Amino acid sequence: MDKVNITKVSCCGANEQMNIDETVKFITSNPNVEVGIGVSNGKCQIGMPRFNWIIALQDKLKEKGCSSQIALHVNGSWTKDIIEQGKLPKEIEYILLNNESPIRIQINAVGMGYNLNKMSSTLFAQLVKYFYQNNIARFILPANEDSFDFIRRLESDLKDYGDKFDILYDSSFGFGKKADKYVSYFSNHLQGYAGGLCGKNVQNEIIKINEIQNSPVDIWIDAEKRLACDYINTLSLVKAQEFVDKTLEMNKINSLDNSFLF
Repeated sequence: MDKVNITKVSCCGANEQMNIDETVKFITSNPNVEVGIGVSNGKCQIGMPRFNWIIALQDKLKEKGCSSQIALHVNGSWTKDIIEQGKLPKEIEYILLNNESPIRIQINAVGMGYNLNKMSSTLFAQLVKYFYQNNIARFILPANEDSFDFIRRLESDLKDYGDKFDILYDSSFGFGKKADKYVSYFSNHLQGYAGGLCGKNVQNEIIKINEIQNSPVDIWIDAEKRLACDYINTLSLVKAQEFVDKTLEMNKINSLDNSFLF
């Protein structure tokens, strides 16, 4: 461990099945944590239980000064609208305006069966610039071989503005399969790694991620499928805490390794 510094641990799959007070306690006890919440046309329209739960969670987190520790993971037809039209659904805009701090928005479109030729990097670049410049949100793009070309086009569209979005490497695009190999193609962006991770395997996988870096780099680690409760499809805070603890232990190991260099 001599290259990666883990700045954030994303624990995803949070939803309205979770107790808000317990979720707030987990977030406030773990300043490196980001809790990912899936939003879609079928799950998060205004007035739906998930939408109401997110607003209630935001209000409690604002009281604690931790409102930046949630992220929206956009799924379904909403991703198509965002990528093809450069337009956010009104529900997401409402959630963003209800937040005191900028939050990250992950767009789970690329690689999920949409026509890549219809994805407008130009329109999406305008969205990225607007929300970044106004300190409202920062976008995350999942990356695998299907999406690399789109990401490079987006970089070109943003070349005069710097790199204002983050990259999440996940070869299975959310299906919880560990990567056959790890890559670092976009090291000028904040890079995240996902795919079948959990508390029991994350340390070995971080060692592999460290080995492919060419220079010291900040990264984040992301998990969902193996952090779910055994009987319902929602985030288990017990599994999430184990994942966080095991992940951040690697930063301590890295610090010990570096101590012998001086």
